[in-house]
Amino acid sequence: MMTPFRLYCYLMAALLLAGGAASAQVALPLAADPARAAYAPTKAALQLARRGTAAVTLPFFDDFTTPLEGAPKAQNWLPSGGALVSNRLAVAPLTRGAATLDGLRANGRSYSGLITGSYGNIDSLTSQPIDLGGLSVNDQVYLSFAWQAGSIVGAPNSDINNNRVRLELFAKTVTGTWELVWFYRSTGQRTAFRQQVVDLNQARFLHSNFQFQFVASGNRSDNSDAWSVDYVVLDRGRTRGLVDTTFVDIATSAGLRGGIPSGGLRSPLRRYTAMPVWQFNAASPLASELNTRLGVNLSNLNAGLLPIPIDVTGTVRELPSGAALGTWLQISRPLPVNPRQDSVTGAASRVAVPITPAPKTLRYTLALNTQEANPRTLANDTIFRDVELNNYYAYDDGTAENITQLVPYSTGQASAFAYRIDLNQPDFVRALRMYPVFTASDAGSRSVTITVWGNNGGLPAATPLATRTATIPNPLPAGSPYFEITFDQAVPVTGTFFVGYSQPSQGRDLHYGLDLNNTFPEGYLVRRDNTGNWSTVNFFPADPIRRGALMMRPVMSNTVVTSNAASRKAEAYSLYPNPTRGTVNIAGPAFARATVLDAVGRRVWEQPAAQAGRATLALSALPAGVYTVQLTLADGSTVGRRLLLE
Repeated sequence: MMTPFRLYCYLMAALLLAGGAASAQVALPLAADPARAAYAPTKAALQLARRGTAAVTLPFFDDFTTPLEGAPKAQNWLPSGGALVSNRLAVAPLTRGAATLDGLRANGRSYSGLITGSYGNIDSLTSQPIDLGGLSVNDQVYLSFAWQAGSIVGAPNSDINNNRVRLELFAKTVTGTWELVWFYRSTGQRTAFRQQVVDLNQARFLHSNFQFQFVASGNRSDNSDAWSVDYVVLDRGRTRGLVDTTFVDIATSAGLRGGIPSGGLRSPLRRYTAMPVWQFNAASPLASELNTRLGVNLSNLNAGLLPIPIDVTGTVRELPSGAALGTWLQISRPLPVNPRQDSVTGAASRVAVPITPAPKTLRYTLALNTQEANPRTLANDTIFRDVELNNYYAYDDGTAENITQLVPYSTGQASAFAYRIDLNQPDFVRALRMYPVFTASDAGSRSVTITVWGNNGGLPAATPLATRTATIPNPLPAGSPYFEITFDQAVPVTGTFFVGYSQPSQGRDLHYGLDLNNTFPEGYLVRRDNTGNWSTVNFFPADPIRRGALMMRPVMSNTVVTSNAASRKAEAYSLYPNPTRGTVNIAGPAFARATVLDAVGRRVWEQPAAQAGRATLALSALPAGVYTVQLTLADGSTVGRRLLLE
């Protein structure tokens, strides 16, 4: 059965096909997440879990502040199950970070491997064995946790008919059986986090090999049905019993009230999440590129009615070990108990960033001084956000929570996306990084054309400045989920320009990552329909908390090699043997990638990404003739050497 959300998306796609340009753009649940593969449990970890470890002792506590992203920590949880700890999926969690259970495995692939909805068990989260032996019903043993139905992706589907959408909690009895002790059936609505207390103060649970397990069910084909768990506490002496839902704890959470309520600390940059260091240095004034409302939600989990006084300090330093550059926030304020969450903000622009040419990463940290005595709650008092000043622009944070696609028109122009970039000084576009998401319907690689346009009244100009057609391999080379395509020559741009990609219809949907925790300035992402008309994009026009940023990053070079300089660089390289019968070696300095052009300048061979920079080229598949071996260098410039194939 097609889910309501998926049905909406396909109807929207049909409307776009029929009606040309539209202000809304299709957004779909994420059917594959290549970034999660790095967190999949190793065989060694799974084997160790099967052999068993010493039981954990009380108190059992996890508010999922660590890791920053990845599998739940092995001290508390078994390595299997697929749950992801992050601060980007749960909406307004109690503390920084939550464990999210959805339809994607730990390796980022869906459970069903299908396109259509398929319902059943999805992720689970199982505790390590916990020693409750020797305890009695007089010890007041209770388990509490916070839970949420839905995520930043949207509301879950309803638990109706054959669509089983639930979160269940099981506890292991002394006989080794799993007993259902709590569950929630989805009503099709995203909930706020709710506290739940479960009575485990019963003899059948008080044994030396106790465990509890969260089991989620929902759509096994994507991440549309998600459940999050936070602030798990299992301890003895909880005399408040089933109403024990408050704690002596004030913590950082995620997002901002009135803004995107997920994703942690906002970006320290005003428009971007990353930008070239030389463009940042050229801003006038420099502070104009920095966020004047940098901050995060805070949670007050204490009992009582009176606000709690706290001190909040925001600092910034250069990584990896640079000294603090300054303080962007320093306040003392009372934090109310009702509502339990409130925002605190300051201006990143209060701290001057050194105008040095070297690429740099800046860490903006917000820390609370709450006078708490419990060491287990101290970690959630701090949150940070890194910003990279390197050689590229980004509106996204590098993680995908949704996917989007260009409409596969069968007639007219190929549809296209383009980002607007406003420069602080003239520059050169060297390449475009894209975040393709290959789903179960994808078969083979995909062709894509990247383009740079000038500005025509806030829209891309009619005539492109440069284009380049390339193939994105499936699967992607190991490493980054971004795939970089380099222009043949760095493209000069000034003022405002647009950069993006287009694709012809290939009889299938071609998906790209959509970051739901960041966005772009209004009107800065546009889409071209098959009639050639451009319109601005809004992924979620009716949703007040989701925005979305297409994961597409232009790479800049800040310089262009003159013809004389190019000649000198080319002379540093030689090819041997030349002539050759198929294999040629490149002697000279390191390079980024090799391409072969035929006698009329057409690209006929390109070094696979997995072999990029290797000095031996296997060209036996090319027919005999005269070619040019074009080398792309680290700074984005290219040099060419003549080659004869016999």
